[in-house]
Amino acid sequence: MVAVAVDRRDDVGDSHLPTADAAEVRGDEGADALDAPLDQADSAVRTARFADYQATVEAANRAYAIDEGCARVRETEETVITPAMRSIESEDATRHLAGFENRLKGKERLTEKVITAVNERGHTVAEALGMVKDAIRYTFCYPDRGYTKGVYADCAHLENAGFECVDRQNSWTGEQYKGINSRWRVPANGQLFEVQFHTTASLEAKETTHPAYEKLRVGVPTPAEQRDLENFQKRVTATVPVPPGATEIPDYP
Repeated sequence: MVAVAVDRRDDVGDSHLPTADAAEVRGDEGADALDAPLDQADSAVRTARFADYQATVEAANRAYAIDEGCARVRETEETVITPAMRSIESEDATRHLAGFENRLKGKERLTEKVITAVNERGHTVAEALGMVKDAIRYTFCYPDRGYTKGVYADCAHLENAGFECVDRQNSWTGEQYKGINSRWRVPANGQLFEVQFHTTASLEAKETTHPAYEKLRVGVPTPAEQRDLENFQKRVTATVPVPPGATEIPDYP
Protein backbone atom coordinates (compact mmCIF):
# COMPACT_ATOMS: atom_id res chain seq x y z
CA MET A 1 0.00 0.00 0.00
CA VAL A 2 1.32 3.47 -0.90
CA ALA A 3 1.21 5.95 1.99
CA VAL A 4 -0.12 9.35 1.08
CA ALA A 5 1.31 12.20 3.15
CA VAL A 6 -1.25 14.85 4.02
CA ASP A 7 -0.20 18.27 5.33
CA ARG A 8 -2.71 18.83 8.10
CA ARG A 9 -3.02 22.61 8.71
CA ASP A 10 -5.48 23.71 11.34
CA ASP A 11 -5.74 27.20 9.89
CA VAL A 12 -7.22 25.90 6.62
CA GLY A 13 -10.95 25.59 6.66
CA ASP A 14 -10.99 22.28 4.82
CA SER A 15 -8.30 20.18 6.38
CA HIS A 16 -8.59 17.41 3.71
CA LEU A 17 -6.79 17.42 0.44
CA PRO A 18 -8.94 16.79 -2.65
CA THR A 19 -9.08 13.03 -2.95
CA ALA A 20 -9.20 10.83 -5.99
CA ASP A 21 -11.94 8.29 -6.44
CA ALA A 22 -11.46 5.43 -3.98
CA ALA A 23 -11.19 2.96 -6.80
CA GLU A 24 -8.38 4.94 -8.36
CA VAL A 25 -6.42 5.14 -5.09
CA ARG A 26 -6.82 1.41 -4.37
CA GLY A 27 -6.55 0.30 -7.96
CA ASP A 28 -9.94 -1.52 -7.84
CA GLU A 29 -10.70 -0.96 -11.50
CA GLY A 30 -7.61 -2.95 -12.47
CA ALA A 31 -8.43 -5.67 -9.93
CA ASP A 32 -11.92 -6.10 -11.38
CA ALA A 33 -10.47 -6.47 -14.85
CA LEU A 34 -8.05 -9.15 -13.68
CA ASP A 35 -10.52 -10.99 -11.41
CA ALA A 36 -13.13 -11.54 -14.16
CA PRO A 37 -11.12 -14.05 -16.25
CA LEU A 38 -9.71 -15.59 -13.10
CA ASP A 39 -13.24 -16.17 -11.78
CA GLN A 40 -14.29 -17.71 -15.10
CA ALA A 41 -11.27 -20.01 -15.14
CA ASP A 42 -11.94 -21.07 -11.54
CA SER A 43 -15.56 -21.76 -12.40
CA ALA A 44 -14.51 -23.90 -15.36
CA VAL A 45 -12.16 -25.88 -13.10
CA ARG A 46 -14.90 -26.41 -10.52
CA THR A 47 -17.32 -27.53 -13.26
CA ALA A 48 -14.79 -30.01 -14.64
CA ARG A 49 -14.05 -31.37 -11.18
CA PHE A 50 -17.75 -31.78 -10.45
CA ALA A 51 -18.25 -33.59 -13.77
CA ASP A 52 -15.37 -35.96 -12.93
CA TYR A 53 -16.81 -36.54 -9.47
CA GLN A 54 -20.27 -37.18 -10.87
CA ALA A 55 -18.88 -39.65 -13.42
CA THR A 56 -16.99 -41.47 -10.66
CA VAL A 57 -20.12 -41.71 -8.52
CA GLU A 58 -22.22 -42.94 -11.46
CA ALA A 59 -19.62 -45.58 -12.32
CA ALA A 60 -19.50 -46.75 -8.70
CA ASN A 61 -23.30 -46.90 -8.51
CA ARG A 62 -23.46 -48.81 -11.78
CA ALA A 63 -20.85 -51.33 -10.64
CA TYR A 64 -22.75 -51.82 -7.40
CA ALA A 65 -26.04 -52.28 -9.26
CA ILE A 66 -24.44 -54.83 -11.60
CA ASP A 67 -22.99 -56.75 -8.64
CA GLU A 68 -26.38 -56.78 -6.94
CA GLY A 69 -28.10 -57.81 -10.17
CA CYS A 70 -25.66 -60.65 -10.79
CA ALA A 71 -26.25 -61.85 -7.24
CA ARG A 72 -30.00 -61.91 -7.88
CA VAL A 73 -29.46 -63.84 -11.12
CA ARG A 74 -27.38 -66.44 -9.24
CA GLU A 75 -29.97 -66.71 -6.49
CA THR A 76 -32.77 -67.32 -9.00
CA GLU A 77 -30.68 -69.90 -10.80
CA GLU A 78 -29.77 -71.75 -7.61
CA THR A 79 -33.13 -71.68 -5.84
CA VAL A 80 -35.70 -71.72 -8.65
CA ILE A 81 -34.53 -72.68 -12.13
CA THR A 82 -31.86 -75.33 -11.58
CA PRO A 83 -33.96 -77.40 -9.14
CA ALA A 84 -36.77 -77.40 -11.70
CA MET A 85 -34.42 -78.30 -14.56
CA ARG A 86 -32.92 -81.18 -12.57
CA SER A 87 -36.41 -82.43 -11.84
CA ILE A 88 -37.32 -82.25 -15.53
CA GLU A 89 -34.09 -84.05 -16.43
CA SER A 90 -35.10 -86.93 -14.19
CA GLU A 91 -38.27 -87.47 -16.25
CA ASP A 92 -36.36 -89.12 -19.10
CA ALA A 93 -33.13 -91.05 -18.74
CA THR A 94 -32.52 -91.13 -22.53
CA ARG A 95 -31.37 -87.51 -22.59
CA HIS A 96 -29.44 -85.27 -20.22
CA LEU A 97 -28.44 -81.71 -19.43
CA ALA A 98 -25.14 -81.09 -21.23
CA GLY A 99 -22.58 -78.50 -20.18
CA PHE A 100 -24.39 -77.99 -16.90
CA GLU A 101 -21.31 -76.36 -15.35
CA ASN A 102 -21.68 -73.49 -17.85
CA ARG A 103 -25.27 -72.66 -16.93
CA LEU A 104 -24.33 -69.16 -15.71
CA LYS A 105 -22.88 -66.64 -18.15
CA GLY A 106 -19.53 -65.28 -16.97
CA LYS A 107 -19.78 -62.05 -15.03
CA GLU A 108 -17.37 -60.24 -17.38
CA ARG A 109 -19.47 -61.03 -20.47
CA LEU A 110 -22.71 -60.29 -18.60
CA THR A 111 -21.34 -56.93 -17.44
CA GLU A 112 -20.29 -56.14 -21.00
CA LYS A 113 -23.82 -56.75 -22.27
CA VAL A 114 -25.36 -54.69 -19.48
CA ILE A 115 -23.06 -51.70 -20.01
CA THR A 116 -23.75 -51.77 -23.75
CA ALA A 117 -27.50 -51.70 -23.10
CA VAL A 118 -27.11 -48.87 -20.59
CA ASN A 119 -24.79 -46.70 -22.70
CA GLU A 120 -26.23 -47.30 -26.15
CA ARG A 121 -29.92 -47.80 -25.46
CA GLY A 122 -30.45 -45.83 -22.27
CA HIS A 123 -31.70 -48.73 -20.14
CA THR A 124 -31.26 -48.95 -16.40
CA VAL A 125 -29.01 -51.70 -15.07
CA ALA A 126 -32.05 -53.66 -13.88
CA GLU A 127 -33.71 -53.39 -17.30
CA ALA A 128 -30.49 -54.36 -19.07
CA LEU A 129 -30.01 -57.42 -16.87
CA GLY A 130 -33.58 -58.45 -17.57
CA MET A 131 -32.95 -58.35 -21.32
CA VAL A 132 -29.96 -60.70 -21.27
CA LYS A 133 -31.74 -63.82 -22.45
CA ASP A 134 -28.92 -66.25 -21.76
CA ALA A 135 -27.57 -65.03 -18.41
CA ILE A 136 -28.75 -68.48 -17.31
CA ARG A 137 -28.73 -71.23 -19.93
CA TYR A 138 -29.21 -74.99 -20.21
CA THR A 139 -28.84 -77.54 -22.97
CA PHE A 140 -30.81 -80.76 -23.35
CA CYS A 141 -29.01 -83.35 -25.46
CA TYR A 142 -31.09 -86.16 -27.06
CA PRO A 143 -30.47 -89.21 -29.21
CA ASP A 144 -31.53 -88.60 -32.81
CA ARG A 145 -34.50 -90.96 -32.69
CA GLY A 146 -35.96 -89.41 -29.55
CA TYR A 147 -35.22 -85.80 -30.38
CA THR A 148 -38.52 -84.46 -31.67
CA LYS A 149 -40.64 -86.26 -29.09
CA GLY A 150 -38.24 -85.18 -26.36
CA VAL A 151 -38.36 -81.48 -27.32
CA TYR A 152 -42.16 -81.44 -27.23
CA ALA A 153 -42.18 -83.28 -23.90
CA ASP A 154 -39.60 -81.01 -22.26
CA CYS A 155 -41.34 -77.84 -23.42
CA ALA A 156 -44.47 -79.19 -21.74
CA HIS A 157 -42.45 -80.00 -18.61
CA LEU A 158 -41.13 -76.43 -18.50
CA GLU A 159 -44.64 -75.02 -18.75
CA ASN A 160 -45.90 -77.40 -16.07
CA ALA A 161 -43.07 -76.19 -13.82
CA GLY A 162 -44.58 -72.72 -14.06
CA PHE A 163 -42.21 -71.13 -16.58
CA GLU A 164 -43.49 -68.98 -19.45
CA CYS A 165 -42.21 -69.55 -22.97
CA VAL A 166 -40.96 -66.27 -24.45
CA ASP A 167 -39.70 -67.53 -27.80
CA ARG A 168 -38.50 -70.64 -29.60
CA GLN A 169 -36.39 -70.61 -32.76
CA ASN A 170 -35.93 -73.71 -34.89
CA SER A 171 -32.63 -73.60 -36.80
CA TRP A 172 -32.55 -77.15 -38.14
CA THR A 173 -32.69 -75.80 -41.69
CA GLY A 174 -29.82 -73.38 -41.03
CA GLU A 175 -26.49 -73.55 -42.83
CA GLN A 176 -24.23 -72.34 -40.02
CA TYR A 177 -26.04 -73.69 -36.95
CA LYS A 178 -28.48 -76.51 -36.28
CA GLY A 179 -30.59 -76.93 -33.17
CA ILE A 180 -33.44 -75.20 -31.33
CA ASN A 181 -32.99 -72.27 -28.96
CA SER A 182 -35.77 -71.20 -26.61
CA ARG A 183 -36.18 -68.53 -23.94
CA TRP A 184 -38.26 -68.81 -20.82
CA ARG A 185 -39.34 -66.46 -18.05
CA VAL A 186 -39.66 -66.94 -14.29
CA PRO A 187 -43.04 -65.29 -13.55
CA ALA A 188 -42.18 -64.34 -9.96
CA ASN A 189 -39.38 -61.93 -10.90
CA GLY A 190 -39.25 -61.84 -14.70
CA GLN A 191 -35.83 -63.51 -14.93
CA LEU A 192 -35.15 -64.91 -18.40
CA PHE A 193 -33.21 -68.08 -19.14
CA GLU A 194 -32.33 -70.03 -22.24
CA VAL A 195 -32.88 -73.69 -23.03
CA GLN A 196 -31.24 -75.22 -26.12
CA PHE A 197 -32.30 -78.54 -27.61
CA HIS A 198 -29.56 -80.51 -29.38
CA THR A 199 -28.54 -83.94 -30.55
CA THR A 200 -25.06 -85.21 -29.81
CA ALA A 201 -23.94 -84.30 -33.34
CA SER A 202 -25.47 -80.82 -33.38
CA LEU A 203 -23.98 -80.04 -29.96
CA GLU A 204 -20.53 -81.16 -31.09
CA ALA A 205 -20.85 -78.99 -34.21
CA LYS A 206 -21.85 -76.01 -32.10
CA GLU A 207 -18.83 -76.45 -29.85
CA THR A 208 -16.48 -76.92 -32.82
CA THR A 209 -17.69 -73.74 -34.52
CA HIS A 210 -17.94 -71.65 -31.35
CA PRO A 211 -14.54 -69.92 -31.82
CA ALA A 212 -15.60 -68.90 -35.34
CA TYR A 213 -18.95 -67.69 -34.02
CA GLU A 214 -17.21 -65.55 -31.39
CA LYS A 215 -14.96 -63.97 -34.00
CA LEU A 216 -17.96 -63.17 -36.18
CA ARG A 217 -19.83 -61.79 -33.18
CA VAL A 218 -17.17 -59.24 -32.26
CA GLY A 219 -16.28 -58.43 -35.85
CA VAL A 220 -13.49 -59.53 -38.16
CA PRO A 221 -10.87 -57.39 -39.92
CA THR A 222 -11.65 -58.26 -43.54
CA PRO A 223 -14.59 -59.51 -45.63
CA ALA A 224 -12.39 -62.40 -46.76
CA GLU A 225 -11.89 -63.59 -43.18
CA GLN A 226 -15.61 -63.29 -42.54
CA ARG A 227 -16.33 -65.49 -45.56
CA ASP A 228 -13.76 -68.03 -44.38
CA LEU A 229 -15.32 -68.22 -40.92
CA GLU A 230 -18.84 -68.55 -42.31
CA ASN A 231 -17.74 -71.22 -44.77
CA PHE A 232 -16.07 -73.12 -41.93
CA GLN A 233 -19.32 -73.08 -39.95
CA LYS A 234 -21.23 -74.26 -43.02
CA ARG A 235 -18.85 -77.18 -43.63
CA VAL A 236 -19.10 -78.39 -40.02
CA THR A 237 -22.86 -77.88 -39.81
CA ALA A 238 -23.45 -79.74 -43.07
CA THR A 239 -22.22 -82.96 -41.42
CA VAL A 240 -24.99 -82.89 -38.77
CA PRO A 241 -27.83 -85.38 -39.40
CA VAL A 242 -31.31 -83.88 -39.07
CA PRO A 243 -33.47 -85.93 -36.66
CA PRO A 244 -36.83 -87.15 -38.00
CA GLY A 245 -39.48 -84.46 -37.57
CA ALA A 246 -37.08 -81.86 -36.21
CA THR A 247 -37.71 -79.32 -38.96
CA GLU A 248 -41.45 -79.46 -38.23
CA ILE A 249 -41.18 -78.24 -34.64
CA PRO A 250 -42.75 -74.77 -34.88
CA ASP A 251 -41.18 -71.50 -33.84
CA TYR A 252 -42.81 -69.50 -31.05
CA PRO A 253 -44.48 -67.10 -31.09
